[in-house]
Amino acid sequence: MANLEEAVVATLFDQAEAIADEILHHNPLLASLDEQGLIRKFSGGYEIRKPIMYNDSAVGGFYSGMSAFNLDTIDDMTAFRFAIKQVYEPVAISGRDRRANRDDAMLLDLVESKMKAAVARLKNTVSTSLRGDGTGSGGLEFDGIKKGISTSPSSGTYGSIDRSANTWARNLAVNVTLSAANVQETITDTISQIARGDEQPDLGLMDRTAWKYLHSSLTAIQRIQLPVKKAVAGFRSLSYDGVDFVFDGGYGSAVLESDSCRLMNTKYWTFDMVRGADFKPLAPEMARPVDQDAVFTVIIVEGNLCCSAPALQAV
Repeated sequence: MANLEEAVVATLFDQAEAIADEILHHNPLLASLDEQGLIRKFSGGYEIRKPIMYNDSAVGGFYSGMSAFNLDTIDDMTAFRFAIKQVYEPVAISGRDRRANRDDAMLLDLVESKMKAAVARLKNTVSTSLRGDGTGSGGLEFDGIKKGISTSPSSGTYGSIDRSANTWARNLAVNVTLSAANVQETITDTISQIARGDEQPDLGLMDRTAWKYLHSSLTAIQRIQLPVKKAVAGFRSLSYDGVDFVFDGGYGSAVLESDSCRLMNTKYWTFDMVRGADFKPLAPEMARPVDQDAVFTVIIVEGNLCCSAPALQAV
């Protein structure tokens, strides 16, 4: 197979959508966002802006007859600004592998195994970063769930907004030790604090301990649990109080804080990616380093996880 390098890159380009789908659906939040059309692609730039309506002090009001209107302007809109983060995963074939697999069938098997391994690694890299607080890898990682829904929401910044000075940029943080006896009451009370009209959380991400407590508390009424949404099908899920709760963790993966549950109104979350850097190869052909007996390409992703209404989220 004389054009192995070209074939590898062409295959990665052709399968970019399938690769993206496999990686996105490896994470319950991204799977839910994808189901709602909230995985977005944009043309470029140096940051992602997410406008948010935050000021509840109305200028308008009630009037009678010929009363004068108050037409003063009010600053009721600002924007979160998120940096564009970059992640990559190499697909490399050593000269030894190439020479050990000379016929076409063996080379095709080699290429397939290399691509599958790269996608599997990238799935775990992306999913682990999305659970984080953005400080991993020297601050290069995604602004993950732990940053968007912080256990210390009155400090630090989110989307370049100072949370200590802007209450609308904070999420709700409930300081309680969960148990099988109080988990349902705690969840119900927390939901009531961040519901707004007909809007309330629709996704709950739990670590192993919190999941165990909720599962135990629902065992007696498991037969009346509603079916979970298609978006979280395939994950271990429970439906309670209008929210799909998902166990997010397990073997070999980073988990959320112990005994924690994050309640998310996913309507206000997006995962934004730059076109051309959305699980596609970096270059149209594999590169050959001058100091290595190998050829390689890299799959790259540029973007970030964004929330435009932290005040409607809780932990």
